[in-house]
Amino acid sequence: MTKPHIYIVAAEKSGDELGAALVRELRQQTGGAITLSAIGGSALKAVGLTSPVDISPLSILGFFEALKSYPVIMQRVAQATAAIMASGADAVVLIDSWGFMIRVAKRLKKQGFSGQVIKYVAPQVWAMREGRSKILADGVDHLLTIHGFDAPYFTRHGLNTIYVGNPVFDQNYDNGDGAGLRAEYNIGPDTPVLIMLFGSRLSEIQRLAAPFADAVVRLKKALPELVIVSPVSDTISEDVLAAAAQEKHLQDVILLGETRKLDCFAAADAAIACSGTVTTQLACAGVPTVVGYKLNMLTFLIAKRLFKPDYMSIVNIANDHLLMPEFIQDDCNGKNLADTVLPYLTNPETRNTASQALISATKKMRKGNAGGSAGTSSARAGRAVLEIVK
Repeated sequence: MTKPHIYIVAAEKSGDELGAALVRELRQQTGGAITLSAIGGSALKAVGLTSPVDISPLSILGFFEALKSYPVIMQRVAQATAAIMASGADAVVLIDSWGFMIRVAKRLKKQGFSGQVIKYVAPQVWAMREGRSKILADGVDHLLTIHGFDAPYFTRHGLNTIYVGNPVFDQNYDNGDGAGLRAEYNIGPDTPVLIMLFGSRLSEIQRLAAPFADAVVRLKKALPELVIVSPVSDTISEDVLAAAAQEKHLQDVILLGETRKLDCFAAADAAIACSGTVTTQLACAGVPTVVGYKLNMLTFLIAKRLFKPDYMSIVNIANDHLLMPEFIQDDCNGKNLADTVLPYLTNPETRNTASQALISATKKMRKGNAGGSAGTSSARAGRAVLEIVK
């Protein structure tokens, strides 16, 4: 039997990392008897797959931002489709990034792609725009989903749906070297430390820079000894530095490489974070966190009408409880962020209570991950993809 050829496509940082983990699993499970190609970023490049398409313009959030970037998106859709069609792949795995991936899937079908089209990570139809479930069912052959509650939305439309579990729970987040980081920067054991996380998209960094900077001013006034750290990935480091140039108070934040993220988690007493995957990681590590988020105003008004859950953070949604205070849009301002995080920095009892609640909640979430099936979510995804190709 000839080696299967699988093409992996990722359009954003989180999908790029998920794709790299899938590559490692596919190689391990086949003993290397597999051909892999990819469109993606630095994580996929690090596992030996160089992208023929530049994905950097595709990290877009919001209805109107997407409209403005529509010509570029469609150009990349055409380029991606052409590369996949030319590869002769047996299957293509399209990771997350709904708007881009559904266009690639439809174009592949239209051009007669003979392989299997697999979507990895479902659109959050449980939160908004349930009509996407039928669109996806019409556009792809299989769905690998990370949430156990996703399946009914898609199987009712005849889409083969496989629950592989949430990759966030594949890693431990409580084993960083907090003492080492404190010693490296001469931070005393009793000195309060705040971790600040700006997001992974340029638009997030730009919108959160001002309220986060104002929070820094207020917190430093209340706690002059406070140390603020921020682990930043290479893909956004220039954007964060540009934001710090505009908002001078962000220059009080110690910027570290993303490889120090777990050390920051271990050293921190509390966090202010952009809503996203990192808030679940912080919860797993037991770091009391205040969540902030801002959107383009027109995008926000539309999302406000469509979004169904009471909360936006997965930990809060899964537990139906506000374990992480959230401030959205105009409420996401320096005063609210600083006033809410301050008790975590100054009151050990408040901090420990919040920390234990987060650890308990995420332990339950981790226990239910993929129904307790063996292995990591990436391992399960790899097995599913290979079974589909067979």
